[in-house]
Amino acid sequence: MKIEYFTSMDRKYYDHCGKTMLESFVTKFGKKKIINLYNEDCFDAEIKNINYMGWDLGIEYEQFISRWKHNKKITTFSKKGFSIIHAMNHIDCDRLIWLDADSVVKLPLHWQLINFMCPDDILSSHFKVAHVEKGVRYESCETGFFILNKNHPNFDEFKNTYTEIYHKDQNKNIRRFYDGEVYGETVRRLESKGIKMVNLNPGPHKTPIPRSLLGLYFQHFKAGLKDNLNNDILEERYLTDQDEV
Repeated sequence: MKIEYFTSMDRKYYDHCGKTMLESFVTKFGKKKIINLYNEDCFDAEIKNINYMGWDLGIEYEQFISRWKHNKKITTFSKKGFSIIHAMNHIDCDRLIWLDADSVVKLPLHWQLINFMCPDDILSSHFKVAHVEKGVRYESCETGFFILNKNHPNFDEFKNTYTEIYHKDQNKNIRRFYDGEVYGETVRRLESKGIKMVNLNPGPHKTPIPRSLLGLYFQHFKAGLKDNLNNDILEERYLTDQDEV
């Protein structure tokens, strides 16, 4: 099984906490494993075992930014969304795994665990999260981590659906036009056709990763908490006495 990991960040985020995320990946996964980095502004992370993907996300990305320039949050979260679109099209693998830049790797994932979470008959393994606003229930995904099975016969349908939501601004049934909601809407549409997915959320948790089996492997810092952290704090807490990267 060929497994590829990917993430994205700009230089400012790298200087805040992203450097520790990349260092933790290299330290825990070892020298034989790389992470694909969508590096906005094409900055150099100066860390080994990184495959730089650059920031050419296509004309559709530029057009999306122009259409939504009045909403900074939507354009900010679209950076992740269009990185995912690019990766679905350009990273060759059997399983494609996203790791958020505001996370730290505590233990490496063995391929057998990945296969357990996302076997051949499963298209996507993710953390589904429900929100209720004004009596309306919305389902999104906590996309700090997810696995996509690129060998699945419906993978292209997933890719095309996710892409079309962004390219055609299909946000009518979405609570917020953010990447997690777009992923959740894509899952909803395909699940309604009977396509099998796996929800890794062990309950109705809004912050599911630390409560799941992945809590042993990753520490994911949500908004608010991560604002009070930086690379120095994270490195001291998670990378002390580790091998150099």
